Amino acid sequence: MKYTFNAARFGLRGWEGQGGVLYDEADSTLYEVSESAFLLLNSLWIQADPQSAMELARNLLGEPPERVDVELVEAVLNDFRKMGAVTCLSA
Repeated sequence: MKYTFNAARFGLRGWEGQGGVLYDEADSTLYEVSESAFLLLNSLWIQADPQSAMELARNLLGEPPERVDVELVEAVLNDFRKMGAVTCLSA
C-alpha cells in the first residue's frame, strides 16, 4: 500500500522538537499531533510521490526498519486515513 497526504483538505504546521498541528479545512477542526506523527505526515506532505509504510519508517529511523516499526507506522497511517488526512492507494 502507498500513502499520500490529503493537502487539498488538511493543513500541517510543526515546530522542531514540539510536534505540530493538523488543521481540517472541511470543519475547521485543529488536531495536536506528536513530533513523530508530525514527521510522518510531513514526509508525506513534502514528497510528491506516494510512499509505503516501509519507506516512511526507513525515512523516520534513518536505517532499515524492523517489522514492528513498519507495523507502528501502518497503525498511525490507518488512524490518519480514518480522519481523511491520509489517502491509501493500491501498490
